[in-house]
Amino acid sequence: MAPLLVLIGFLLFLNFDSTRREVEYVSARRAAEIADLVDAAVQSQLKLATALSTATPLVHDDMPAAYARAREFQAVSGAWRTVVLTDPAAGRELFDLRRPLASGGEPMAPFVAAAARSETPLIGNVLRDRLGVFVVPIHVPVMRDGRLRYILTVEMDTAAVQGIVAQRAPAGSVAAVVDRAGNFVGRSVAHERRVGRPATRYVREAVARGRSGLYKGVTYEGLVNYTAFSTAPQTGWSAHVAVDSALIDQPRSVSLALLAAVAITCLGASGLLTMVAVRRSADRRRDDERLRQSQKMEAVGQLTGGIAHDFNNLLTVIIGGLELVLKRVPPDDPNRRYLEGAADAATRGAKLTSRLLAFSRTQRLALQPVDIAAVMDGLSDLLAQSLGPRIAVSVDIADDARWVLTDENQLELALLNLALNARDAIADGGRIAISTQRAKVRGRSPHDRVEIIVADDGHGMTREVAARAFDPFFTTKDVDRGTGLGLAQVYSMARQSGGDAVIDSAPGQGTRVHLLLPSAPAGDASEAPAGSTVISTNAHRGRRLVVVDDDEGVRRVIVDELRHLGFEIQEAAGGAEALDLIKAEPPDLMIIDFLMPGLTGAEVARRARAMHPDLRIAFISGHMDNAALDAAVHDAVILRKPFLSSELATMVTRALEADPAPRRS
Repeated sequence: MAPLLVLIGFLLFLNFDSTRREVEYVSARRAAEIADLVDAAVQSQLKLATALSTATPLVHDDMPAAYARAREFQAVSGAWRTVVLTDPAAGRELFDLRRPLASGGEPMAPFVAAAARSETPLIGNVLRDRLGVFVVPIHVPVMRDGRLRYILTVEMDTAAVQGIVAQRAPAGSVAAVVDRAGNFVGRSVAHERRVGRPATRYVREAVARGRSGLYKGVTYEGLVNYTAFSTAPQTGWSAHVAVDSALIDQPRSVSLALLAAVAITCLGASGLLTMVAVRRSADRRRDDERLRQSQKMEAVGQLTGGIAHDFNNLLTVIIGGLELVLKRVPPDDPNRRYLEGAADAATRGAKLTSRLLAFSRTQRLALQPVDIAAVMDGLSDLLAQSLGPRIAVSVDIADDARWVLTDENQLELALLNLALNARDAIADGGRIAISTQRAKVRGRSPHDRVEIIVADDGHGMTREVAARAFDPFFTTKDVDRGTGLGLAQVYSMARQSGGDAVIDSAPGQGTRVHLLLPSAPAGDASEAPAGSTVISTNAHRGRRLVVVDDDEGVRRVIVDELRHLGFEIQEAAGGAEALDLIKAEPPDLMIIDFLMPGLTGAEVARRARAMHPDLRIAFISGHMDNAALDAAVHDAVILRKPFLSSELATMVTRALEADPAPRRS
């Protein structure tokens, strides 16, 4: 009897220990996730503020234009309560978006003076602004000839941090983010009452001991807890997840009571419980890893999407202006080749933006049946030039694993990225093998997935490197050889296509990357993709169009091009002005920029439709949030910035020839 009781006690202890470790593990992972997401959110706001600090109006000391540009950036950010520009030499503010530009500047705030002394970008601790609202100041120096000219201060609303904390806090827990001074920046419980106030001594003592770990404490609400915490590397803030101590302590009491009550009869049950706990723990770890990968993609999407609109506006003006000039330059003009070279460089810049946004999951893929064999044939010359003669490439595309459902351009880019990564892993020549086969996916038909395998005989990866290889911006290459975007694009392409990407590698054993993509019925590879045909505008010459865009350069390019095509154009710099133009008589088509200060493109479209239910509407936008565009006006035609003149003409013709919006009864 005694040996059996000892065995039962041991099994119950394992069950308790597994439960305790699972609770601790989940809390620690959530704390690390919150720290990473908050770090990424704050860094994205810092990058946006840095972009504003280099704006042309600031370079030329044009305060009215700088004030207006700051308003535009505030609208893009969505998290800035205000923007303040300070002249440290004069010790006064030049403008504050909370006040009219002509109202005069306040004396320089003490926390701005401290930032001026550092002359480097600085993320401050939470503080109360002049209106009594708690904010996080972000300071960016504006340099001129190597000397400090201005300090640009962005006051970020703590609600941005609190939203992340509340969303990621496990059920029944209390989660918080604490700044370097030990004050709350965001809290999942009683945020408004605690923000800006000191955290408990348990929090401050834990942070003083190290950058991560587990400690026992009591919250302001009296919850006795175990708390896991993790410190973000960029901001130096720490994220804390507190769970009821009963979740860890109670299993011990239950286990002892169960040992006394059921003794021998519990032997089988306790063993079963142990197996279930171990399996649950393993499943939870896998789910958490997938969630963490998804959250990293989401954070990078926020970072890239925030600046895509302005960057695409610049490219639109450059590409459109060059196309208009090229139409006026004779083919034999010696300066034409310089213009064509500039146009080609601008087009490559647009492709670079598209590649960066591909893994942020804000740009929808054009899913269609794609012939892998045809893609590889098209890549053969490029691979030969890129890989060099020292690397042998073999391609084996199985007849029954040839067609997949994906975006052809993104698949081509993914295969090229994988080949170039394999090349870099092969030191002194070697072999790269690209093959396909039918894949068997658990719970699915064996004929609904195609597996593309890219294998090399290079130096391979450690388990730690392989686990992070798909992370955006992660790279083990030298600074001038890798950006960390290649494998991130591969992963995003596979996931957005409804598949997956897996790395199988070990040091000294090479690397195999498996792309699982949905199979597709064989199609006609010679068919031109939808939207590739340029449509003539001759049948619509003289029709009245209204163009709405707050960026004067972009608006001028669109207006000049459409007038060149024979349309009658009216233009507006904002939504209110545009609505006045169409009040008396609707145009044949209204072309609206989606992201504008004041009335957004979506709001302008809705109000215009309220006036004229049959009005045709088209959006032109560098904003890559597909869901927002689709929700604005469901039947609107959409053209992405930057674009070619032929694409603009095609979009306008299709919009004019489409059925008008159905009239509401």
